[in-house]
Order: sequence, then structure tokens, then C-alpha cells
Amino acid sequence: MRSQLEVIARMSGAVRRGVTVERVMVLLFALAVLAVHDVGYMLRHPFWTDEEWVAVTTRFPLTQLPRVTSATPIGWSVLLRLVPFGGKQDLRLVPLAFSGATVAAAYWFARRLGWADERTAVGAGVLAALGALLVPAMLVRSDLKQYTADAFLALVVLAVTSRVDRGLGRRELATLGCVIAGGMLFSHTTAFVGIAAFTSVAVIQLSRRAWPALLESVVAGAATAICMVGVYFAFDARAVGPGLTQFWAGYFVPVRLGIGASVHFLKVHVELQVASLGLGPLWVIVVLVIAGLVTIVRLGRPSTALTVVVLWAEMVLLSALRKYPFLDERTSTFLFVVTIAIAAVGVAGICALVQRWTTPVGALVLGLALAVTFVVQVRPAIREHAIPSEDLAHPVAYVAAHRTAADVILVNAISNFGFAYYWPYGHPSAIDSTKVLQGYLAVFPAQPRIVIARASSLFAVSKALDSALALAGTRPGVRIWVVRSRVTAKEARAWREALAALGLHLTPVGPRGLTVIAPG
Repeated sequence: MRSQLEVIARMSGAVRRGVTVERVMVLLFALAVLAVHDVGYMLRHPFWTDEEWVAVTTRFPLTQLPRVTSATPIGWSVLLRLVPFGGKQDLRLVPLAFSGATVAAAYWFARRLGWADERTAVGAGVLAALGALLVPAMLVRSDLKQYTADAFLALVVLAVTSRVDRGLGRRELATLGCVIAGGMLFSHTTAFVGIAAFTSVAVIQLSRRAWPALLESVVAGAATAICMVGVYFAFDARAVGPGLTQFWAGYFVPVRLGIGASVHFLKVHVELQVASLGLGPLWVIVVLVIAGLVTIVRLGRPSTALTVVVLWAEMVLLSALRKYPFLDERTSTFLFVVTIAIAAVGVAGICALVQRWTTPVGALVLGLALAVTFVVQVRPAIREHAIPSEDLAHPVAYVAAHRTAADVILVNAISNFGFAYYWPYGHPSAIDSTKVLQGYLAVFPAQPRIVIARASSLFAVSKALDSALALAGTRPGVRIWVVRSRVTAKEARAWREALAALGLHLTPVGPRGLTVIAPG
């Protein structure tokens, strides 16, 4: 009995040591994502097209995941399968969880930069956490994409790089390499931050002529690069193709048009995304970021500061090489979050100087004033309903409830993923397709009365209609349910011509967007 009491006492002591005021504060900051996002809206609002081809991966066997995960990191697709609830849009809890984790990561990154006093350290952490919580680029991240994981892992890489700066050693370098290589399973952009981090560490050691440390950092970077290449070719390379490059064409620096056009491109895109930071005019952002970088260097973290500079230069270069879009609000979420965290460090650094020149009260007032100004500017984005309205959930449910065994269901190409996710009967199979960016279509071979158009061209639509008509026959009362979403002008013309050639017309029924053909 006495030994059991001692064990309980030791466990209670460990819990008390672990549950500190600061950790509770960080947890509350992370949980605040539930307040600044409209969670009810997230769980009710149907998936739109870009989410549907992510969600549908949960309907396939785990063994097919490398094939169907497409441009989504495979680890992200695995995490979606771990959501324990049963709602249709409950998968959005995964990006929401990463939003909370990003807030905590921002706090610990800024908090552990080696500040001279505890109050400034905590203040820096609070400002960074507040920035990650309320930066507009994160407030609109309510859809089922990996962009919140991008932000989280970018901050984790920066935090680990700060540890490398604090005491360069094999353990720190190994940790950095593992975070980067492992993070690529959940976030493609972790590779970019990782390259910037190892490059910066090596450059700083080279500038110091610390040859043994330089050698260790180069070896660790090379080993990490080998792992990164392995992850890329095992899971990511198949998703990269001409179609994806063409889709992002508007976000590539137009180097072929000359320096003037490239500079204009960068200027326009930076100005367009100033609002995604919520810090006010561009000059304010520049001042705060520079202050943050200088502060980080003064705190003895030069590699960490250089990583941010290299990262921005790297993203411009990748855009010029047509490898990654520059400053799209979604794909550059991680870049905005990193920038807001550095700006928060800049505010803390300025407040530390003010405290040295005046009093702690003056520094506190300045920090609070800047924080309140930031909150006021981002207030319109809080609980914003930014998910596009493309509803397949209700039309599919209506068809499932009202179709007869003799009816045929015809689905246009772009809707195949959403239909496959929301259709309550059976499981889809994947067939290769070069007509969609995902490289495959979700079909139902065990349910032959479900016809999936293989493309949006006139030929593909006509062929799908012919197949549906053949299955329907001429029996009275048989209907062909036509499920379509995101119909482009070109595809709409193809449908009109194909229907006119067969003497058919579409009759609206049920939820918006659902139509039927009554061939009999």
C-alpha cells in the first residue's frame, strides 16, 4: 500500500510540474481556433471540388492510397482516416487541429529564441501565437487541404533550426533532418523550408570558418536530402505534370518576358497579398520583419534569421522555374505564417528596446497597442465563411433516396470524386485517366448503372449519354439522373450539343444543380 501511495504521489508531482500556467495559456491559445473559426459551418458546408478529391481517398482501400492521394501529401490522406466521427464534412477537423498546433508552434518558436528576460520571452510567444491565430491567411483555411500543416511544420523547422543555432551538435542536426524528411509526408512545402534551413546553417558555419561544424552540417544535409528525394519519388512525383503546371501559370514569375515584367509581377503579387498578413501597409510589414530578423540575429540565432531570407528567395526562384506558385493565398499560407511570426518577434524586439530606454510599462503599452491594432484589422476575417459553394452532398443524397433500381445515374467528369465520396452504397474503384489533374477517376464497376463521363469534351459527353441511354432502355418511368458540378462554358456547350443530337433535354429536379432525363 505504501509503495502504491508513493507511485501515486510521484505521478501527481509529475502532473503538477507538467501543468504550468504557461502551458495552460498556450493550450488556451491553441483552442481559441474553435472560437475564431465557425466550426458549425465547417462541419455543415458541403465539400467543394478541390476538397472532394481529397476526401474521396478515404473511400478507397489503404493499399490504393499512394495511387489516389494525387497532389495531397500521403500522410495527410492517412490522417483523414483517423477522424473518429461520422459526419460527412467531419474531415475538416484535421486542418482545424493543425491550425491549433500552428498557434502553439508559433508561441514556442518565439518564446525560445534566447531572450534576456522571461517577461520579454513570454511576450514574444504571446504575440507570435496571436499572429498565427488571427492572420487572415489562416482564418480562411477552413477547407480540407494541407495548408495548415504547411504552416505548422514550417514553424517547427524554424524552431528546430533555432536549437541548432543555440548549440550545433549531431543530435540537433539529426533532429532537424528527421523533422524535414518526416514532415514531407504531411506537407510538401516542408521541403522548401528544410532546404533553406540546412543551406543557412552551412552558410553560417562557413562564414565562421568552423570547418568541423560545417562538415557535420553538410553531411546531415546530404543525408536529409537523400530521404527527401526518397519521399518525393515514392509518393509525390506522380502528381507533378504539365496540367498542374498550366493550372498555376498565373503565379509563375514571367522571366521569359524580361526583368521589367518579372519585377512588375513580384510587385503586384506582393501588394495583392498584403491583406493576407493583416499588419497594415507594406512598409509596416517590411519594418517589422526586418526588426524581427535583426532581433533573431542579436539573440544569437543567425541561421534561423537567414533561413527566412533564403526561404523567400527560394520561393521566388521556384516560381521563376515554374515549379511552385508564388504568393497564392492557399499554397503560400506557410510563408505568410512564417512572416507574421518573424514580425511578432520584431515587435517584441522593439518593445525590449523601449523597455531599456524607458520603463517596462512603456514597453507593455506599446506591445498592447500594436496587438490591438492587429486584432482590429483582422476582425472582418474572423469566423469568415470562405469555403466555395459547390454542393454535391444534397443532390447525391436526393438521388440515393429517390432513384429506382432501373434508373441510371450519369455523372460528369469533374463530379466523379464528390459523387464517389457522398454516394452511400458500395465503394469506388480507381481507373487511370489523363483527362483530369488527379490522374484517375473514381468509378463503380460493381454498380453498372452508374455512368461516369471520362472527360468534359463533346466526344466524352456523347459517349456517356449513349451508355446511359443503352442502360435505361425505353421502359416508361425510367430516369437518367444527371449529376453535374462546376460545369465550364466549354463543357456546357458540349452537353447542349450532345443532348440536342439525341433529341433529349434536362429537367431540373430536387436540389439545385440536379437534373433528370426521361428517355421513355
